[in-house]
Amino acid sequence: MQTISRYVFGFLAGAALVLLGTNTFAQNTLAPDSASESLVYRGSPDLKRSDKNPPSDSERINALEETMRRQGDQLDEMRKLLVEQQATIKLLAGKLGGPAAETTGEETIVAGGERSESPGVRIIVDPQSSTSEDRLKKVEARVAEIGSVKFSGDIRLRSESFFGLTNILASGSTPGTLGNDLTARHRMRLRARLAIRGTIGDEFDWGLRLATGGLADNISTNLTFTDFFNRKPFALDQAFVIYKPKRVPGLRLQGGKFELPWTYSEMTIDNDMMVEGFNESYSRAFKNSAVKDLTFVAWQLPMLERNSAFVRNLDGTVNIEQSRRDGRDLGLFGGQLRTRLEPSDKVALSLSIADLFFSGTQFISPIQVFGSQLQLPLTFTIPATSTTPAQTVTTQVSIPRDLLVAGNGNLGLTTASNNALNRDGRLASGFNLVDLIARLELKHSKRFPVTIILNLVTNTQTHDVVRAGPDGADLILPNHENQGFWGEVQVGSTKARGDVLFGYTFMRIEKDAVLTPFNFSDITQQSDMRAHRAVFAYAVDPRVTLSITGIVTQRANGLLGPFLPTPPGSLNRATTRLQFDTIIRF
Repeated sequence: MQTISRYVFGFLAGAALVLLGTNTFAQNTLAPDSASESLVYRGSPDLKRSDKNPPSDSERINALEETMRRQGDQLDEMRKLLVEQQATIKLLAGKLGGPAAETTGEETIVAGGERSESPGVRIIVDPQSSTSEDRLKKVEARVAEIGSVKFSGDIRLRSESFFGLTNILASGSTPGTLGNDLTARHRMRLRARLAIRGTIGDEFDWGLRLATGGLADNISTNLTFTDFFNRKPFALDQAFVIYKPKRVPGLRLQGGKFELPWTYSEMTIDNDMMVEGFNESYSRAFKNSAVKDLTFVAWQLPMLERNSAFVRNLDGTVNIEQSRRDGRDLGLFGGQLRTRLEPSDKVALSLSIADLFFSGTQFISPIQVFGSQLQLPLTFTIPATSTTPAQTVTTQVSIPRDLLVAGNGNLGLTTASNNALNRDGRLASGFNLVDLIARLELKHSKRFPVTIILNLVTNTQTHDVVRAGPDGADLILPNHENQGFWGEVQVGSTKARGDVLFGYTFMRIEKDAVLTPFNFSDITQQSDMRAHRAVFAYAVDPRVTLSITGIVTQRANGLLGPFLPTPPGSLNRATTRLQFDTIIRF
């Protein structure tokens, strides 16, 4: 309090001196009795004479110069006094407002255009400075201390139609065949995402993102306009931390829930798929070379954590092997090596090779999922009584998806898949994918750059399919369905207003080439198929895009696939899917 009182006293005393000096200056300069005489007599009393001996012209000039010099000295003193009072005010504000506002030993901005010579304080005069600007600078400084935070997101409105849909039931018009036409389907859909990105210092990045989409659907963030206007889920889509140590430039460590850190196409993983776990990458750039960089990425992504299991044999002893197998967790592990070549500023080529190993997929039993419920068929018999015969009842039972799919159920169930199944309902193959991707960029035209993408995938762990044969014996069917191909061409871009983009994609995915619960969700079926996709997009604004997409999907081996013969004459039509999108980014 004594310090504050001392500053307050100093401030009041300085203010009094300012007022006194201002009054004296006004009396001496702003209220003369007459033009030149007042300046001479009042400004220079030693030159005052009687009216009988008036001063000469040279004396008057000298007196006038002396008066102007003294008044210049007074102005200098007044300016210094104002500067010192401004410094006192800022020092007092610093004491009252905390350490952040103290200016001792620093440069302080005041009005007037000069630097103060006051001890301990250097004052730079800035005629443009103001209180609001100072406050803004303080806010910016404090934000810089906690790191930058950025908000972004997008909203997509989609009108979607399906044509040429069929089922695989017995034909209603042609006996002995399969397949019936279904009516066209039309729906409106919405996707909304909100992302927050931030940094902490120079070594840590973090991110959060919320997105729409059903919680049971891992490869789509779309919501259909349905269910009598009910509220739509908006849940955690990303949450991660990235560590980039300064001591090891090029090293990047990430953990949490995040988008795929490796190069891929939707033949293997859908764009909306957000994985969970950890990944590490190291990248090295090269200067003055056609090889611009070389990057290695590794990942460890648990996808089903299960409880410990305890299984007994029929004689009551513990089956150690089965207990170990039933308690095994499922995950996705792998690595990728990629590089980028730029032989000129108009041509760039990116090459990558990756290995994706899905651990424990032999324990997966695909089932049908409807929203958050599992629809399980159930057949039971009601015994006969004295009055009624025995009855067999077939129905469906709805079970919460999380009860069975989550690890606590120990069942290893997943969403519907059209990979090959053994007679026990489990996946026939394991999945270890060798993924090769080449991306060529041609930038000879600024408005119409050309991008060509080629992707070849091979599953090295396909196994023969076990089906039920005659008399219940196992029937072994050779499985060579392990290849997938993706070819894509894009011309143009949507970066600036008025830009247009054309695209065409051809895809051919064999039955067990990829693990189908995770890949491209917009094709009618995700394997044993071939498809054509055409895209046209127009940029109304750099942040607003209109697009139309057409996808034609065909079953490559008939309605029943490559391991069961489809009856001749069965209906096997191509399915057409049209999407009209409006995307707004912010």
